[in-house]
Amino acid sequence: MRKIFCPKCDEEIALSSAKLKELRERADERMSIICPSCTHQLRIRIKPPKRSSDSEQTVDQQCGHITIIENVFGYRQLFPLYRGLNHIGRRNKDTKTDIPIITGDPSMDRHHAIIKITPTKSGRLLHAIADDDSRVGTFVSGQLLGAKEWYNLSEGDIITLGATTIIFSKEPLPDEALGSIEGEN
Repeated sequence: MRKIFCPKCDEEIALSSAKLKELRERADERMSIICPSCTHQLRIRIKPPKRSSDSEQTVDQQCGHITIIENVFGYRQLFPLYRGLNHIGRRNKDTKTDIPIITGDPSMDRHHAIIKITPTKSGRLLHAIADDDSRVGTFVSGQLLGAKEWYNLSEGDIITLGATTIIFSKEPLPDEALGSIEGEN
């Protein structure tokens, strides 16, 4: 049994397990309920149960990559991107990050930026970047990102973290490049 509250009168409304099961079997995600106290119509959405095979595929599936350009602080590096949040930062033995860039760049923070990859309703993937409260800031194509500002990335966008330059690509890494990355870690 699930309990929800009416947003208008704050009355508790109980949903029986049988009703929830019936809705899941019909594959309806949305339904309307009328509050018995105030007759306010509530629209609720029920999430379908996750399938284990689908979640395993999305975890391992690459959704693009970034290329770190060689400079005086470090060498060229390639990193795959996956669905969800990809935290980017300077590699440090004490700090965990999804994309640990090996660099001597003192202006790059250990947690510098976040790339978020989310699917749209049409199945297309959206790639967005935000600054992770770094000291120097995150630049995309020469423009400084504001605090908590998400910027939608396009193929070939130039990202600058401190003195380190990154090129974004929506294409997955070739298998030979991926094997060399896994060997370095």
